[in-house]
Amino acid sequence: MKRVSLAPSLRSRTTGVVRNLFGDALYRGSLILITNTVATAVIGFVFWSLAAHRYPASAVGVFSSVISGAGLLAVIAALGLPNVIIRHITNVQNARELIIVAVTAIATVGTVLCLVIALVLGPHLPASLGLHQRGGMVLLVTVLVTLTAVGTILDVGLIATRSSHDVLIKNLAGSIVRVIAMLLLVSFPSWGLLIAYSLGLGLTVALGGVFLNRQIKAKRARFGAFRILRSYLSITSGNYVATVMGILPASVVPLQVLVVLGAAETGRFAIAFLIGGFLNVIPATVAQVLFAEASREGASLWRQLRKAVRGVYALLLPAIVIVIAAAPLILRLFGEAYATAATGCLRVLALSALFTGGTYLVDSLLIARDRIAAYIFMNGANAALVLGFVGILVPRGLTAAATGWALAQGLSLVLGIIVVATTGLGRRRESVAVPAAQVALSPDHDRTPRSVASSSSSSSSSSSPPDPQVRELLAAWPMMPTTLIAEQIGWDQSMRVLLDRVTELRMEYLDQAQQVSTPDYLPGEVAQCGFWFPPLEVPAAFGQTRSALQLPILTMVSGYSRWLSAILIPTRKADDLFPGWWALLERLGSVPRTLTWDSEVAIGRWQDGKEEITAECIEFCRSLGTRVIIGRPADSGTRGLIEQSYDQMERYFLPGRTFISPVDFNAQLRDWLAIANARHQAAGYSPAERIDADRQAMLPLPPVPPVTAHRGSESGQGAA
Repeated sequence: MKRVSLAPSLRSRTTGVVRNLFGDALYRGSLILITNTVATAVIGFVFWSLAAHRYPASAVGVFSSVISGAGLLAVIAALGLPNVIIRHITNVQNARELIIVAVTAIATVGTVLCLVIALVLGPHLPASLGLHQRGGMVLLVTVLVTLTAVGTILDVGLIATRSSHDVLIKNLAGSIVRVIAMLLLVSFPSWGLLIAYSLGLGLTVALGGVFLNRQIKAKRARFGAFRILRSYLSITSGNYVATVMGILPASVVPLQVLVVLGAAETGRFAIAFLIGGFLNVIPATVAQVLFAEASREGASLWRQLRKAVRGVYALLLPAIVIVIAAAPLILRLFGEAYATAATGCLRVLALSALFTGGTYLVDSLLIARDRIAAYIFMNGANAALVLGFVGILVPRGLTAAATGWALAQGLSLVLGIIVVATTGLGRRRESVAVPAAQVALSPDHDRTPRSVASSSSSSSSSSSPPDPQVRELLAAWPMMPTTLIAEQIGWDQSMRVLLDRVTELRMEYLDQAQQVSTPDYLPGEVAQCGFWFPPLEVPAAFGQTRSALQLPILTMVSGYSRWLSAILIPTRKADDLFPGWWALLERLGSVPRTLTWDSEVAIGRWQDGKEEITAECIEFCRSLGTRVIIGRPADSGTRGLIEQSYDQMERYFLPGRTFISPVDFNAQLRDWLAIANARHQAAGYSPAERIDADRQAMLPLPPVPPVTAHRGSESGQGAA
């Protein structure tokens, strides 16, 4: 019998998996950021270990206290702007202006904040910090706060522009410089660690600025551009408050230890605190998954919670046992004095992870079910309990301080359980009352049942959108996106409530618009293309979300058969648009002879009475043998069908659904489109009945994909 080697097949499959991972922007960015986290953590461990051996414990204590305080001040100075950057940098017309405004605001707030702290609180802080004795220390802390906050802005900007590899490069460079500088400055015990840390941080910020400058649009900031901050800050205020309160305990506790026990004991506490903090990685990771699962409409909350609890503690308990048993050995890596003084402290901190694991899950439940007020309350209560108990027990020593931390976390968990039990988490606050079965397409789906729309609206919120303003906007533009309507009328309540009412009112104006004769298209003649921006948020990597303007759904409708195709792509830029467009054409199996668009940056526009098409679009269409037409405003020949498809997806695809990721969104959209294209429409036929004739009259796909279809990421994956 002939032996068959499985090695080439296995090798090819492995190569294919690796190629797919690194070809997808989401997976590639995630892997790079995970590598960044692991690498910087290892170098950070080396930094702290060398610092403990080369510098006095008092210097390590002062350093850890200053870094903790600077981290808290940096979060305050950041004003919640990192969330603004990661959501809007890829969509604003002038990305450089947004970055300049954010950095300038942060630097100004950070500087003023540090000066106020030095003047008001400086005399009351420990003398070892030197804030009321040495102006140099005030300047150094100001630099640290500003660089930390600006560094966060640059990091999220690079991640949002899909330059995660630059984040890895700059952080590795800064971490290595930090270690080298720390060893060279060992003869300066009071300042060496802080200067070394500042040099490394300064390098990461400088490199981040250079890298980000290459990615964003090169436009100058306008005079008066700071006015845009007002609208952005109003959006992020809730998360900003919760973030500040969430970081309070870990930032202030080292300062409490410094005030009561002195710099040397603070240094030993900081090492134990650092090691104990690694245990929180387990519940934090599981909590992110719980957040995604609990956000699903119709998900069994308590079943998911039970699974999460089992997952957290199955991993956490062995890790806690290992840390408790090996505490002296771990601390000896930093020096015998650390093992002698902080072993009991580390063991208690490890035990406290039993409670913090539960509080992570409570936070995820509250966020997933839109209980933001309860989430802010829990963060505030936790901060008060931690600072209170640690403040009471820290005079008794490091182990007592750790005991105060553990008691506070335990009480926070009990309080969280009470909050979860009494706030009604059985369903999401903004969930739609329309069951999924009722919103599926049916032969008479051209109307939304009034009773269903009314009941969902009334059950979702006690307040209703202002009809006169909504009607005025719909009269001017029947297919105005719901998100834009919300902005125009100043709507700040449930988006689902507004969506229900807009969907109901929109039909009246669509009916009027559709009375204008719709052209009859020949088979294969034309397909209309455009972008739909659904009024929702989709979770992305690392706890981030993509808002409506960051959810460009590339949509294409064939004129003759009304065959609908759509896919969520990362951005509207050419590097993402053309691969996504090619993916839709591959799914269709043929190329319409004419493709129409409204004005789109990567496609073209009307200017000075002439149609100007981009070079990338010309190249793409030439490869396909087709042509593109840019429609004028209100041109039904380029907008009518595509706008009807937006309404169709908003009314029948979105209700009753939640999404855990962009990949999940595309998977659900693909499944829904298979059903939608098989249903009969008002004209009396289904797209599936006409698509074969449509395809036969279209142009064949080229044997070689267009060059532009390979640029950027593999955004076409999961096309519907």
